[in-house]
Amino acid sequence: MLENLSPRLFWDVNPHLLDWEKDMPLIITRVAERGTLEEWRTIVRKYGMDKIVAVAKEVRSMDLLAVNFIAQISGTPITEFRCYNTRQLSQRHWIY
Repeated sequence: MLENLSPRLFWDVNPHLLDWEKDMPLIITRVAERGTLEEWRTIVRKYGMDKIVAVAKEVRSMDLLAVNFIAQISGTPITEFRCYNTRQLSQRHWIY
């Protein structure tokens, strides 16, 4: 299991089977979207900011708030993130 990361982040997978390298996109996405500040610091120590940004740029789906956080903290333009550029094109229904 990944030390210092809460199992609540990985409710849909077995956290004991996760690998720091193989499951890097999942780990980075979950911590950015739902993790605590200490969990964020853990992945920054483990991967480094450059690796986190490189992986986040390639992720297809990430919460817009998490993408903005990574873009701002790293000084990377948000338009470089794949998940920002490929947001769902269909509009949601209006609530009347």
